[in-house]
Amino acid sequence: MRVKNQSAYLFFQVMFFLSLTFLVSFSPAYGAEVPISVKAILPDNQIAKDAGYYDLKVKQGEKQELSFQLYNQGEKDATVNIEINPAYTGDGGSFVYTEDDTNKDSSLKFPLSSIAASEQTVSIPAKGTTVTKVKLEIPEEPFEGLILGAIRVTSADTKEQETGESKQGFNISNNFAYSVAIQLRESDDLPKSELKIKKVFASQVAGRNTVKINLQNPTATIIDNVSYEASVSKKGDSTPLHEIKVKGYRVAPNTNYNIPISWENQPFAAGTYTAKVKAKSEDTGQEWTFDQEFVISAKEARELNEQAVDLEKDYLLYVIIGAAAFVLLVIILIIVLVILSKKKKKRKAAAKRARQKKRKKGKEHDKRPTNDKRKQRPTNGAASGKSGRAKRK
Repeated sequence: MRVKNQSAYLFFQVMFFLSLTFLVSFSPAYGAEVPISVKAILPDNQIAKDAGYYDLKVKQGEKQELSFQLYNQGEKDATVNIEINPAYTGDGGSFVYTEDDTNKDSSLKFPLSSIAASEQTVSIPAKGTTVTKVKLEIPEEPFEGLILGAIRVTSADTKEQETGESKQGFNISNNFAYSVAIQLRESDDLPKSELKIKKVFASQVAGRNTVKINLQNPTATIIDNVSYEASVSKKGDSTPLHEIKVKGYRVAPNTNYNIPISWENQPFAAGTYTAKVKAKSEDTGQEWTFDQEFVISAKEARELNEQAVDLEKDYLLYVIIGAAAFVLLVIILIIVLVILSKKKKKRKAAAKRARQKKRKKGKEHDKRPTNDKRKQRPTNGAASGKSGRAKRK
Protein backbone atom coordinates (compact mmCIF):
# COMPACT_ATOMS: atom_id res chain seq x y z
CA MET A 1 0.00 0.00 0.00
CA ARG A 2 1.39 3.34 -1.06
CA VAL A 3 -0.02 6.13 1.08
CA LYS A 4 1.40 9.59 0.60
CA ASN A 5 0.16 13.07 1.36
CA GLN A 6 -0.01 14.79 -2.02
CA SER A 7 -0.15 18.36 -0.66
CA ALA A 8 3.42 18.96 -1.77
CA TYR A 9 2.52 17.77 -5.25
CA LEU A 10 -0.10 20.51 -5.57
CA PHE A 11 1.88 23.17 -3.73
CA PHE A 12 3.09 25.07 -6.78
CA GLN A 13 -0.29 24.84 -8.46
CA VAL A 14 -2.05 26.15 -5.36
CA MET A 15 0.45 28.96 -4.93
CA PHE A 16 -0.11 29.97 -8.54
CA PHE A 17 -3.86 29.98 -8.28
CA LEU A 18 -3.97 31.71 -4.90
CA SER A 19 -3.25 34.92 -6.74
CA LEU A 20 -6.52 34.48 -8.63
CA THR A 21 -8.76 35.21 -5.63
CA PHE A 22 -12.46 35.92 -5.58
CA LEU A 23 -11.89 39.59 -4.91
CA VAL A 24 -9.01 40.96 -7.00
CA SER A 25 -6.33 38.79 -8.51
CA PHE A 26 -2.90 39.95 -9.60
CA SER A 27 -0.08 38.09 -11.35
CA PRO A 28 3.06 40.22 -10.92
CA ALA A 29 5.77 40.27 -13.53
CA TYR A 30 9.28 38.96 -13.17
CA GLY A 31 11.56 41.95 -13.25
CA ALA A 32 10.63 45.62 -12.91
CA GLU A 33 7.86 46.87 -10.63
CA VAL A 34 4.50 47.01 -12.38
CA PRO A 35 3.21 50.62 -12.59
CA ILE A 36 -0.43 49.67 -13.41
CA SER A 37 -3.19 49.24 -10.81
CA VAL A 38 -6.97 48.92 -11.04
CA LYS A 39 -10.05 49.73 -8.95
CA ALA A 40 -13.72 48.76 -9.13
CA ILE A 41 -16.00 51.80 -8.75
CA LEU A 42 -18.98 50.27 -6.97
CA PRO A 43 -22.53 51.21 -8.09
CA ASP A 44 -25.67 51.68 -5.98
CA ASN A 45 -26.88 48.11 -6.49
CA GLN A 46 -23.70 46.76 -4.89
CA ILE A 47 -24.54 44.18 -2.18
CA ALA A 48 -21.19 43.97 -0.34
CA LYS A 49 -20.48 47.69 0.10
CA ASP A 50 -16.90 47.28 1.36
CA ALA A 51 -15.82 44.74 -1.26
CA GLY A 52 -13.09 45.31 -3.83
CA TYR A 53 -15.13 43.55 -6.53
CA TYR A 54 -18.58 43.91 -8.10
CA ASP A 55 -21.30 42.04 -6.20
CA LEU A 56 -24.50 43.19 -7.87
CA LYS A 57 -28.18 42.51 -7.52
CA VAL A 58 -29.71 42.90 -10.97
CA LYS A 59 -33.09 42.62 -12.65
CA GLN A 60 -33.95 40.63 -15.72
CA GLY A 61 -33.75 42.56 -18.96
CA GLU A 62 -32.09 45.66 -17.46
CA LYS A 63 -28.98 47.41 -18.80
CA GLN A 64 -26.23 48.92 -16.67
CA GLU A 65 -22.83 50.55 -17.06
CA LEU A 66 -20.04 49.84 -14.59
CA SER A 67 -17.11 52.23 -14.13
CA PHE A 68 -13.68 50.65 -13.91
CA GLN A 69 -10.64 52.76 -13.06
CA LEU A 70 -7.05 52.12 -14.20
CA TYR A 71 -3.96 53.87 -12.81
CA ASN A 72 -0.56 54.30 -14.44
CA GLN A 73 2.20 55.34 -12.05
CA GLY A 74 4.89 54.90 -14.69
CA GLU A 75 6.86 57.53 -16.58
CA LYS A 76 5.50 56.38 -19.95
CA ASP A 77 2.04 55.98 -21.45
CA ALA A 78 0.72 52.43 -21.16
CA THR A 79 -1.77 50.33 -23.12
CA VAL A 80 -3.65 47.41 -21.60
CA ASN A 81 -5.91 44.65 -22.88
CA ILE A 82 -9.30 44.11 -21.25
CA GLU A 83 -11.22 40.85 -21.36
CA ILE A 84 -14.50 39.78 -19.76
CA ASN A 85 -14.30 36.08 -18.87
CA PRO A 86 -16.43 33.59 -16.94
CA ALA A 87 -15.08 32.07 -13.74
CA TYR A 88 -13.73 28.54 -13.84
CA THR A 89 -12.42 26.20 -11.17
CA GLY A 90 -8.72 25.50 -11.54
CA ASP A 91 -7.23 22.10 -10.80
CA GLY A 92 -5.40 23.76 -7.91
CA GLY A 93 -8.69 24.57 -6.20
CA SER A 94 -9.12 28.31 -6.86
CA PHE A 95 -11.08 30.48 -9.27
CA VAL A 96 -9.55 31.06 -12.70
CA TYR A 97 -10.64 33.88 -14.99
CA THR A 98 -8.84 33.00 -18.23
CA GLU A 99 -10.89 31.95 -21.24
CA ASP A 100 -10.33 28.29 -22.09
CA ASP A 101 -12.57 26.09 -24.24
CA THR A 102 -11.56 23.01 -22.24
CA ASN A 103 -13.02 24.61 -19.10
CA LYS A 104 -16.45 25.34 -20.53
CA ASP A 105 -19.27 23.44 -18.90
CA SER A 106 -22.59 22.49 -20.47
CA SER A 107 -24.47 23.59 -17.33
CA LEU A 108 -23.38 27.23 -17.75
CA LYS A 109 -26.36 28.89 -19.44
CA PHE A 110 -25.36 32.56 -19.18
CA PRO A 111 -21.57 33.05 -19.15
CA LEU A 112 -20.52 36.55 -18.06
CA SER A 113 -18.85 37.08 -21.43
CA SER A 114 -22.31 36.95 -23.06
CA ILE A 115 -23.70 39.59 -20.65
CA ALA A 116 -20.83 42.05 -20.14
CA ALA A 117 -18.70 43.90 -22.70
CA SER A 118 -15.98 46.56 -22.65
CA GLU A 119 -13.28 48.13 -24.78
CA GLN A 120 -10.65 45.60 -25.75
CA THR A 121 -7.69 47.96 -25.37
CA VAL A 122 -7.34 51.03 -23.17
CA SER A 123 -4.55 53.63 -23.09
CA ILE A 124 -3.46 55.12 -19.76
CA PRO A 125 -1.34 58.29 -19.72
CA ALA A 126 1.88 58.42 -17.72
CA LYS A 127 1.22 59.34 -14.10
CA GLY A 128 -2.49 59.39 -15.02
CA THR A 129 -5.85 57.66 -14.66
CA THR A 130 -8.37 56.29 -17.14
CA VAL A 131 -11.95 55.24 -16.41
CA THR A 132 -13.39 52.66 -18.79
CA LYS A 133 -16.95 51.35 -18.96
CA VAL A 134 -18.25 47.81 -18.70
CA LYS A 135 -21.73 47.43 -20.18
CA LEU A 136 -24.12 44.87 -18.72
CA GLU A 137 -27.17 43.49 -20.51
CA ILE A 138 -29.06 41.17 -18.16
CA PRO A 139 -30.95 38.39 -19.98
CA GLU A 140 -34.71 38.72 -20.38
CA GLU A 141 -35.00 35.18 -19.14
CA PRO A 142 -34.67 34.93 -15.35
CA PHE A 143 -31.71 33.00 -13.96
CA GLU A 144 -31.18 31.19 -10.69
CA GLY A 145 -28.19 31.56 -8.41
CA LEU A 146 -25.01 33.36 -9.39
CA ILE A 147 -23.30 34.43 -12.59
CA LEU A 148 -19.61 34.80 -11.85
CA GLY A 149 -16.70 36.07 -13.91
CA ALA A 150 -14.15 38.86 -14.00
CA ILE A 151 -12.67 41.82 -15.81
CA ARG A 152 -9.15 40.72 -16.72
CA VAL A 153 -6.51 43.36 -17.41
CA THR A 154 -3.18 42.46 -19.05
CA SER A 155 -0.39 44.40 -20.71
CA ALA A 156 -1.04 44.95 -24.41
CA ASP A 157 2.03 43.01 -25.56
CA THR A 158 1.27 39.90 -23.48
CA LYS A 159 -0.08 37.75 -26.30
CA GLU A 160 2.59 38.86 -28.75
CA GLN A 161 5.38 38.20 -26.29
CA GLU A 162 3.93 34.84 -25.20
CA THR A 163 3.68 33.77 -28.86
CA GLY A 164 7.32 34.69 -29.53
CA GLU A 165 8.52 33.00 -26.38
CA SER A 166 6.54 29.85 -27.12
CA LYS A 167 8.22 29.55 -30.51
CA GLN A 168 11.61 29.78 -28.80
CA GLY A 169 10.67 27.07 -26.30
CA PHE A 170 10.42 29.14 -23.12
CA ASN A 171 7.81 31.27 -21.39
CA ILE A 172 9.21 33.94 -19.09
CA SER A 173 7.15 37.11 -19.18
CA ASN A 174 7.62 40.60 -17.78
CA ASN A 175 3.89 41.22 -18.13
CA PHE A 176 1.11 41.43 -15.55
CA ALA A 177 -2.51 40.38 -15.13
CA TYR A 178 -5.22 41.75 -12.83
CA SER A 179 -8.64 40.15 -12.43
CA VAL A 180 -11.53 41.95 -10.72
CA ALA A 181 -14.54 39.72 -10.11
CA ILE A 182 -18.12 40.45 -11.17
CA GLN A 183 -20.84 38.53 -9.39
CA LEU A 184 -24.47 38.89 -10.45
CA ARG A 185 -27.68 37.63 -8.87
CA GLU A 186 -31.39 38.30 -9.18
CA SER A 187 -32.38 36.79 -5.84
CA ASP A 188 -30.82 36.20 -2.46
CA ASP A 189 -32.15 32.63 -2.55
CA LEU A 190 -29.50 30.33 -4.01
CA PRO A 191 -30.04 26.76 -5.22
CA LYS A 192 -28.61 23.89 -3.21
CA SER A 193 -25.04 23.06 -4.17
CA GLU A 194 -24.28 19.77 -5.87
CA LEU A 195 -21.22 17.84 -7.06
CA LYS A 196 -21.09 15.11 -9.70
CA ILE A 197 -18.36 12.90 -11.09
CA LYS A 198 -18.04 13.07 -14.88
CA LYS A 199 -15.04 10.90 -15.78
CA VAL A 200 -11.67 9.56 -14.66
CA PHE A 201 -8.76 9.35 -17.07
CA ALA A 202 -5.01 8.95 -17.36
CA SER A 203 -3.15 12.16 -18.16
CA GLN A 204 -0.08 14.17 -17.19
CA VAL A 205 0.75 17.28 -15.17
CA ALA A 206 4.03 19.00 -16.02
CA GLY A 207 5.12 15.89 -17.91
CA ARG A 208 4.43 13.51 -15.01
CA ASN A 209 1.92 10.69 -15.10
CA THR A 210 -1.28 11.67 -13.31
CA VAL A 211 -4.79 10.28 -13.04
CA LYS A 212 -7.41 13.04 -13.14
CA ILE A 213 -10.85 12.77 -11.56
CA ASN A 214 -13.16 15.22 -13.32
CA LEU A 215 -15.86 16.65 -11.04
CA GLN A 216 -18.68 19.00 -11.95
CA ASN A 217 -20.63 21.66 -10.07
CA PRO A 218 -23.80 21.87 -12.21
CA THR A 219 -25.43 24.46 -9.93
CA ALA A 220 -25.18 28.26 -10.02
CA THR A 221 -23.61 28.39 -6.58
CA ILE A 222 -20.15 28.68 -5.09
CA ILE A 223 -19.03 25.69 -3.03
CA ASP A 224 -16.49 26.95 -0.53
CA ASN A 225 -13.82 25.27 1.57
CA VAL A 226 -14.08 21.80 0.04
CA SER A 227 -11.81 18.95 1.18
CA TYR A 228 -11.15 15.75 -0.75
CA GLU A 229 -9.91 12.25 -0.08
CA ALA A 230 -9.37 10.39 -3.33
CA SER A 231 -7.64 7.13 -4.25
CA VAL A 232 -7.11 4.81 -7.19
CA SER A 233 -6.83 1.03 -6.97
CA LYS A 234 -6.89 -1.92 -9.35
CA LYS A 235 -10.38 -3.22 -9.98
CA GLY A 236 -11.26 -5.85 -7.39
CA ASP A 237 -8.46 -4.78 -5.05
CA SER A 238 -9.23 -2.45 -2.14
CA THR A 239 -5.57 -1.51 -1.59
CA PRO A 240 -4.92 2.01 -3.00
CA LEU A 241 -2.15 2.31 -5.53
CA HIS A 242 -2.05 6.10 -5.15
CA GLU A 243 -4.11 8.59 -3.17
CA ILE A 244 -4.45 12.26 -2.29
CA LYS A 245 -5.84 14.39 0.52
CA VAL A 246 -6.40 18.10 -0.08
CA LYS A 247 -8.52 20.84 1.42
CA GLY A 248 -9.47 24.45 0.93
CA TYR A 249 -10.84 24.12 -2.61
CA ARG A 250 -13.20 26.80 -3.96
CA VAL A 251 -15.59 25.61 -6.65
CA ALA A 252 -17.04 28.15 -9.06
CA PRO A 253 -20.64 27.93 -10.30
CA ASN A 254 -21.40 25.74 -13.33
CA THR A 255 -17.89 24.45 -13.87
CA ASN A 256 -16.02 21.17 -14.07
CA TYR A 257 -12.46 20.64 -12.87
CA ASN A 258 -9.95 17.90 -12.12
CA ILE A 259 -8.67 16.39 -8.91
CA PRO A 260 -5.15 15.21 -9.92
CA ILE A 261 -3.69 12.09 -8.33
CA SER A 262 0.05 11.81 -8.93
CA TRP A 263 1.29 8.46 -10.19
CA GLU A 264 4.53 9.23 -8.36
CA ASN A 265 6.82 8.90 -11.40
CA GLN A 266 5.62 5.34 -11.97
CA PRO A 267 4.75 4.03 -15.45
CA PHE A 268 1.11 3.49 -16.30
CA ALA A 269 0.03 -0.13 -16.77
CA ALA A 270 -2.92 -1.07 -18.94
CA GLY A 271 -5.94 -2.33 -17.02
CA THR A 272 -9.20 -1.51 -15.27
CA TYR A 273 -9.06 0.66 -12.16
CA THR A 274 -11.43 2.08 -9.55
CA ALA A 275 -11.37 5.69 -8.34
CA LYS A 276 -12.93 6.55 -4.99
CA VAL A 277 -13.65 10.12 -3.88
CA LYS A 278 -14.98 11.63 -0.67
CA ALA A 279 -15.71 15.35 -0.82
CA LYS A 280 -16.98 17.65 1.91
CA SER A 281 -17.75 21.35 2.17
CA GLU A 282 -16.43 22.39 5.55
CA ASP A 283 -18.66 25.50 5.38
CA THR A 284 -22.02 23.83 4.72
CA GLY A 285 -21.32 20.30 5.93
CA GLN A 286 -22.44 18.78 2.62
CA GLU A 287 -20.74 15.51 1.69
CA TRP A 288 -20.40 13.59 -1.57
CA THR A 289 -19.03 10.09 -2.26
CA PHE A 290 -18.14 8.70 -5.67
CA ASP A 291 -16.89 5.36 -7.02
CA GLN A 292 -15.94 5.26 -10.69
CA GLU A 293 -14.32 2.55 -12.81
CA PHE A 294 -12.04 3.56 -15.65
CA VAL A 295 -9.75 1.87 -18.14
CA ILE A 296 -6.19 2.69 -19.14
CA SER A 297 -5.63 1.12 -22.55
CA ALA A 298 -2.31 -0.33 -23.64
CA LYS A 299 -1.98 2.43 -26.24
CA GLU A 300 -2.63 5.20 -23.67
CA ALA A 301 -0.15 3.69 -21.22
CA ARG A 302 2.56 3.35 -23.86
CA GLU A 303 2.13 6.88 -25.25
CA LEU A 304 2.00 8.56 -21.84
CA ASN A 305 4.97 6.58 -20.56
CA GLU A 306 6.99 7.60 -23.61
CA GLN A 307 6.18 11.28 -22.96
CA ALA A 308 6.69 11.18 -19.19
CA VAL A 309 9.68 12.87 -17.52
CA ASP A 310 11.61 11.45 -14.56
CA LEU A 311 9.82 8.14 -15.00
CA GLU A 312 11.07 5.37 -12.75
CA LYS A 313 11.80 2.41 -14.98
CA ASP A 314 10.16 -0.90 -14.13
CA TYR A 315 13.04 -3.32 -14.46
CA LEU A 316 11.01 -6.39 -13.41
CA LEU A 317 10.07 -7.14 -17.01
CA TYR A 318 13.70 -6.82 -18.08
CA VAL A 319 14.76 -9.14 -15.24
CA ILE A 320 12.14 -11.70 -16.27
CA ILE A 321 13.17 -11.48 -19.93
CA GLY A 322 16.85 -11.73 -18.99
CA ALA A 323 16.25 -14.70 -16.71
CA ALA A 324 14.18 -16.45 -19.38
CA ALA A 325 16.89 -15.80 -21.96
CA PHE A 326 19.54 -17.16 -19.58
CA VAL A 327 17.51 -20.30 -18.86
CA LEU A 328 16.90 -20.81 -22.59
CA LEU A 329 20.61 -20.37 -23.28
CA VAL A 330 21.48 -22.92 -20.58
CA ILE A 331 18.95 -25.39 -22.01
CA ILE A 332 20.34 -24.93 -25.52
CA LEU A 333 23.89 -25.36 -24.20
CA ILE A 334 22.91 -28.56 -22.38
CA ILE A 335 21.22 -29.93 -25.50
CA VAL A 336 24.28 -29.11 -27.61
CA LEU A 337 26.60 -30.75 -25.06
CA VAL A 338 24.38 -33.85 -24.91
CA ILE A 339 24.34 -34.10 -28.71
CA LEU A 340 28.11 -33.64 -28.92
CA SER A 341 28.62 -36.18 -26.12
CA LYS A 342 26.46 -38.74 -27.92
CA LYS A 343 28.30 -38.13 -31.18
CA LYS A 344 31.65 -38.54 -29.38
CA LYS A 345 30.49 -41.79 -27.80
CA LYS A 346 29.31 -43.03 -31.20
CA ARG A 347 32.67 -42.16 -32.73
CA LYS A 348 34.51 -43.97 -29.93
CA ALA A 349 32.23 -46.99 -30.26
CA ALA A 350 32.74 -47.06 -34.01
CA ALA A 351 36.51 -46.78 -33.60
CA LYS A 352 36.48 -49.57 -31.01
CA ARG A 353 34.45 -51.82 -33.28
CA ALA A 354 36.86 -51.09 -36.12
CA ARG A 355 39.87 -52.03 -33.95
CA GLN A 356 38.17 -55.20 -32.74
CA LYS A 357 37.29 -56.15 -36.28
CA LYS A 358 40.89 -55.58 -37.35
CA ARG A 359 42.29 -57.72 -34.52
CA LYS A 360 39.83 -60.49 -35.35
CA LYS A 361 40.90 -60.49 -38.94
CA GLY A 362 44.56 -60.75 -37.84
CA LYS A 363 43.91 -63.83 -35.70
CA GLU A 364 42.03 -65.56 -38.52
CA HIS A 365 45.00 -64.89 -40.80
CA ASP A 366 47.44 -66.60 -38.35
CA LYS A 367 45.34 -69.80 -38.26
CA ARG A 368 45.45 -70.41 -42.07
CA PRO A 369 47.98 -73.37 -43.38
CA THR A 370 51.34 -72.27 -44.76
CA ASN A 371 52.72 -73.16 -48.32
CA ASP A 372 56.45 -73.39 -47.20
CA LYS A 373 57.96 -76.46 -48.99
CA ARG A 374 60.88 -76.49 -46.65
CA LYS A 375 58.68 -77.72 -43.87
CA GLN A 376 57.29 -80.52 -46.06
CA ARG A 377 60.57 -82.04 -47.43
CA PRO A 378 62.97 -84.05 -45.23
CA THR A 379 66.40 -82.67 -44.79
CA ASN A 380 69.38 -84.14 -46.70
CA GLY A 381 70.88 -85.34 -43.45
CA ALA A 382 67.89 -87.39 -42.57
CA ALA A 383 67.80 -88.98 -45.98
CA SER A 384 71.49 -89.79 -45.84
CA GLY A 385 71.12 -91.37 -42.39
CA LYS A 386 68.41 -93.68 -43.55
CA SER A 387 70.50 -94.66 -46.60
CA GLY A 388 73.58 -95.41 -44.51
CA ARG A 389 71.67 -97.63 -42.14
CA ALA A 390 70.36 -99.56 -45.07
CA LYS A 391 73.79 -100.17 -46.45
CA ARG A 392 75.18 -101.42 -43.18
CA LYS A 393 72.61 -104.10 -43.12
